[in-house]
Amino acid sequence: MKQRCILNIVAIVFVFSSVGSVRAQLGLRPGAVLPNQSKEFQQAAARKVDKLVGAEFRRKQVRPLPKSTDAEFLRRSYLTAIGRIPSYEEAVAFLDSEEPGKRVDLVDTLLGSYGYNMHMFNWWADLLRATDTFQNTSGAPYIKWIKDAIAEDKPYNKIVHELVAAAGGGYQNGAVGYYMRDKGMLKDNMANTTRIFLGTRIECAQCHNHPFDSWKQMEFYEMAAFTSGMKIGTRSSFSSYLSDKEDEKDMDRGLRDVSRLIRYAVFDFSVADAGDGSIHLPKDYKYRDGKPGERVGAKSLAGFGKSVRVSLKSKSKDAGEARQEFADWVVSPQNPRFTKVIANRMWKRVMGTGLFEPLDNFSAGATPSNPALMAYLEELLVDLNYDLKAFQKVLFYTYTFQLAPSPVQHPARSPYNFNGRQLKRFSAEQIWDSLLTLKVDKPDVRKGNGYDGGAIMFRNRPVLVGKKSMQNLYNDVMAIESPAAVWKYAENLYKQIKNDKGGGGGGGEKMKMMMMAQNASKKYGQEMRASELSSPMANGHFLRQFGQSDREVIENSSTDSDVTQVLSILNGHVEKNITSNSGAKLFKVVNAGKTDGEKIDRIFLSVLSRMPSEDEKELFLNEFKMDRGSAARNAVSALISTAEFMFVQ
Repeated sequence: MKQRCILNIVAIVFVFSSVGSVRAQLGLRPGAVLPNQSKEFQQAAARKVDKLVGAEFRRKQVRPLPKSTDAEFLRRSYLTAIGRIPSYEEAVAFLDSEEPGKRVDLVDTLLGSYGYNMHMFNWWADLLRATDTFQNTSGAPYIKWIKDAIAEDKPYNKIVHELVAAAGGGYQNGAVGYYMRDKGMLKDNMANTTRIFLGTRIECAQCHNHPFDSWKQMEFYEMAAFTSGMKIGTRSSFSSYLSDKEDEKDMDRGLRDVSRLIRYAVFDFSVADAGDGSIHLPKDYKYRDGKPGERVGAKSLAGFGKSVRVSLKSKSKDAGEARQEFADWVVSPQNPRFTKVIANRMWKRVMGTGLFEPLDNFSAGATPSNPALMAYLEELLVDLNYDLKAFQKVLFYTYTFQLAPSPVQHPARSPYNFNGRQLKRFSAEQIWDSLLTLKVDKPDVRKGNGYDGGAIMFRNRPVLVGKKSMQNLYNDVMAIESPAAVWKYAENLYKQIKNDKGGGGGGGEKMKMMMMAQNASKKYGQEMRASELSSPMANGHFLRQFGQSDREVIENSSTDSDVTQVLSILNGHVEKNITSNSGAKLFKVVNAGKTDGEKIDRIFLSVLSRMPSEDEKELFLNEFKMDRGSAARNAVSALISTAEFMFVQ
């Protein structure tokens, strides 16, 4: 099929001005409270970004591509902001509008939608390796905490601080899932913390001085000391008592499972002690700055803002104070890596390519592709109080975001000038959610958000829905003062579960929604967005076939292609749910067309978010004349199989 390509390149004039705060542009005095939710502020910041991008065009004698068409901007905005293509109705409404500010209005609408929250969760889940299950219990409290933070538009620095300083029980504070995710591997957790939030890889220094960077093994252990000694789990005597009872001869298997549910979710899923800020060097330590087995105090990495250090002789620190100070240090605006790394991550999320790559390995000698722009983005993010949604809105407002797609693929990991949009294949979640948009009406409008961690899950099904929640269970058990009384509570809970018929308090509808999330392979799971399904899905599922992260490694998703994806499109998930599904929303839209030409227009608008060219229209009209019965299905199948459908342009 003939593909449109961009051949005409025109010059765009970007006016260069020196790097300065948007405060000055808006005439705001130093220290004044910024209206970071005002459109005036955000559009002024967007113009500043464009000037800095344009300055690089001028310096490097690069000519930018023209402005994107409305159809290109529409599709790019939907996929970037909310992770799916626009529906037929959404595409028509935007393309038919003659309002001069419709692009800005679209950005405002998308970033204010529930769809933004769902797509943002996919990003956070990959970064934090959020999973539905941990070693022995549900990861739902952690996932709920992340989703709630997104819905509340919680500032990024506050999110990170709460994660790093997290303490308490999982059903009291879901943020402790950050440590439960790496239970028993606190050194690895520290390496992940510096990689995720500081863009620095120090894991090699766990065993020896870093071979390619300046980090020493001593520095790794000094950092690891901030979380060393943390006690994962609470009331060990209670947990041991339950474990012994579970092992008794002829123990009822159901009662044993209820006891394990309580033990894993209440006593084991918690951070009870934040450690003392010290650690022992390994017994084979071989460098002159320390002795094997020596105990050293916590110390932050040099060159990352004001140093934080815990003296072994100090008696003034309470348990956990060292980790609180560590959290303060990580998120400090004076920590040069903290703001830089997240600003670059958000830039890549919106623009497709980072100002420095890879995102999590920014060495001391590295230079962003546009240093002036990088510096301004850091300043802007601080001015916005680390509001990631407001920061992204600024980037969406820019002319840079609106440039046409580039017909030339830029070499990976080499500096990019952002003179046109680089093509990038959909993520697995974008593919799933875009296909869902073709299948169902209003894919972002849900009756619920699946399993949010509130229900008691017994043998993979919700029980006592509307009668007792996991929060109730947690509060009940933590109020009990003896292990024997907890066992008695488990016996009574088991009786309640056996007698539960699924009613009470609207439990029927709630139970149905939770079962939908827990059984995504069944029919109703096919009609939920990726962020509402299991995290991650099981091997073999469509999402995993198309590269969804297994959440074992930070940002472990893939956009590589293989034959299983082709088969899934031709005669698997896509064929079953879209092309051969007469009840799909897409075909209801198509069948409403009165002529073959109108039906073809509706197919193109639904699948590619644009009208067909004259040549494309003629090609498909011939198909309709030759095989009217299968023409619409064939047309849909052909368009879904194109690179234009599968790539963000």
